[in-house]
Amino acid sequence: MADLAANTIFKTRPRSGRDAFVIANTEVLYAGALVQLSAGFLADWDDAGAGSTFMGILLGGEQSANTSTETGFTGDTSGAPNPDPEGYVDTSGVVLMHLAGVQGQGATTIAIVGDLVYCPDSDVANLTTVASGNTDPIGFVIRWRSTTDIDVQLFTPAEFLAQQTA
Repeated sequence: MADLAANTIFKTRPRSGRDAFVIANTEVLYAGALVQLSAGFLADWDDAGAGSTFMGILLGGEQSANTSTETGFTGDTSGAPNPDPEGYVDTSGVVLMHLAGVQGQGATTIAIVGDLVYCPDSDVANLTTVASGNTDPIGFVIRWRSTTDIDVQLFTPAEFLAQQTA
């Protein structure tokens, strides 16, 4: 290997915190779902561990010509139309505000602020502070107002991946 020996200007874009990914074939995603990349395709978060990268929360997406967005956003990588339907994801590490609660030990007191948050599936209603049975944390409790009013900050994909090697 050698150092660069000539000017090379790359095309770049700023990190916006919003990205689009091709939805896995036949996968049905709903706005508000926690999502992951698995084998390069967007899918529901399933806390499966190795090979899955937490991406954030689904904001919306595209549909193939034969599907209504009212029934979610369905992946169709089998042919037309091209490009394949994409899902739009908030990858910024957004704070989910005023959640009705977070499951787990200590979820009824302010002592959970700063605790890691896990989720076994794509439903935000299933967030928990209990690591047992869960593979990877996807965020942390950032604010507690009451047992039924909690804010959770999600990890960015970079933060998620960084804690994988810690």
